[in-house]
Amino acid sequence: MTFDELQKNWQSQPGNFTLTIDSDILFKQVERNKRSFESSILCRDFIEVTIAIILFLFFAYIGFELKLWPAFLLALISLWIAGFMVTDRLIQKRRQPKITEILTDCTKALLYQVNHQIWLLKNVTWWYLLPPGIGIAVFMGYIAFEEVSRDGISGSIGWLSFISGYLIFCFFFFWGVYWLNQRAVRKELLPRKQELEQILKSLKSDEA
Repeated sequence: MTFDELQKNWQSQPGNFTLTIDSDILFKQVERNKRSFESSILCRDFIEVTIAIILFLFFAYIGFELKLWPAFLLALISLWIAGFMVTDRLIQKRRQPKITEILTDCTKALLYQVNHQIWLLKNVTWWYLLPPGIGIAVFMGYIAFEEVSRDGISGSIGWLSFISGYLIFCFFFFWGVYWLNQRAVRKELLPRKQELEQILKSLKSDEA
């Protein structure tokens, strides 16, 4: 049967034709999607927290060894990011709707997680990108000030050029991270949210 014949047969069906989906199958699918989503988020958070802790130890070591106070600022910022992600996960775990074997509850729980991830990524500038951006700017500004104070502007042209280039690189790097996060919201999270909202709407209409 060709596509045109299949389309004609579909259009010839009565107007009240409906497709029934087993609720148990749909529940298992939603639950499977929920576990997969939670696993990917947990893996991401674990990697991010681990990197933040490593950076905290690294910058703390640099600060003690070289006696650079801006390094301590970067260490505290790294610790802030790790602490924010761990605290946020603990808070959301308490606030998350209770999961039962009811399809509506499972869908609401998954929708809650998706909405929170959308909020996190949309606000990634304030809790993830801006703090290290400020820390790096302060660190580089301090080095530039020290170099100019020691060798003068003419003797520090090389360092100043390197610092300027590095700051420009960091700006575009952070912008790229922001763009990737917003793309993930548009391409992955928002479509998933719309699908879950449609499921909930359909379930409520069936209950009514």
